[in-house]
Amino acid sequence: MPVREELKAYAAKLGFPDSATMGAIFAILYGDEDSVKLAAALPGSITELARKTDWPEAKVKSVIGKLKQNGSIQRVLSKGDYYRLYPAMIELRDSAVLSPDAPGELFRLWEHLIVKEMPALVMAFQDMNLPPVMRVVPIEETVTAQNRILDIDSARKLFKEAELITAIPCPCRTQAKQVGRGKNCPAPESAVCMQINGFAAAIIDRGIGQQLTTADALKRIGDAEDAGLVHQIRNNVKKDMFMCNCCACCCTGLYLIHEVGYKSAIAPSRFRVRFDASLCTECGICADRCQFHAIRSNGTISVDPDKCYGCGNCVKTCPVNALMLEEIRPESFIRIT
Repeated sequence: MPVREELKAYAAKLGFPDSATMGAIFAILYGDEDSVKLAAALPGSITELARKTDWPEAKVKSVIGKLKQNGSIQRVLSKGDYYRLYPAMIELRDSAVLSPDAPGELFRLWEHLIVKEMPALVMAFQDMNLPPVMRVVPIEETVTAQNRILDIDSARKLFKEAELITAIPCPCRTQAKQVGRGKNCPAPESAVCMQINGFAAAIIDRGIGQQLTTADALKRIGDAEDAGLVHQIRNNVKKDMFMCNCCACCCTGLYLIHEVGYKSAIAPSRFRVRFDASLCTECGICADRCQFHAIRSNGTISVDPDKCYGCGNCVKTCPVNALMLEEIRPESFIRIT
């Protein structure tokens, strides 16, 4: 299905200007003339959008309510009643698949777009040397005393100091489940995709997910670690943050690394695993837990340091301390803005 003329500029911004798949996704998300007209008028406040569309404000609010509910537009809380289209394809996907009314066809279309059309786009990103959106943070207990855990490396510190915390179903796992992937996903039943401060406020504003206490958030972080998931946060240092806890069977970022070869999809932590073969008993637990496929068990354990993103999953459960994280990147490796 071709992209509607009114939405071609948006499709181009998302990186899919001539995609029939994106055209079909837009037809679901902006499925009537009023929705298309409002989407084409964004961004703007209620008053500004009323002027652009020549509608009464009551009608603008009604159409916005529908589009906000299905996850196809975003309210910018810092600007009051100001709305915009999502600036990146994966943000639109993540928002749209969490709509309780999302039809099965929408999930199939997203899957096709990501598996069949997205690889060419992300490899172009790699050629442009764009910084990753997400960054791995290590499991703190796996970093030895002689190495430094800084505030910017600490998932728990982020949540201990947060003013507001929420959790939502993981969009990647929601997508995977709908299309028949991730059947043996190790993720716990409780939602471990979490947001703090401004991102949490946006979740509450849309009416999805749940608000968490600090204690509950810290427990979920521990549950994610026990399950062998990888902590990923926004790849910069800001008050408003989100944290995903990721698995290779469902995560879109890990799919891009493993299946597409886009190694810059995720930034590593400041750490990397070091393996002492003389201590290893070949139990294979580390290989089972490595979401980055950096550890292989073929009678003997082998570790590829170039594939290690420094999450600490393997270190956490090694019964003989044959693995440890060592600091290999300076604090300046972390993006500040």
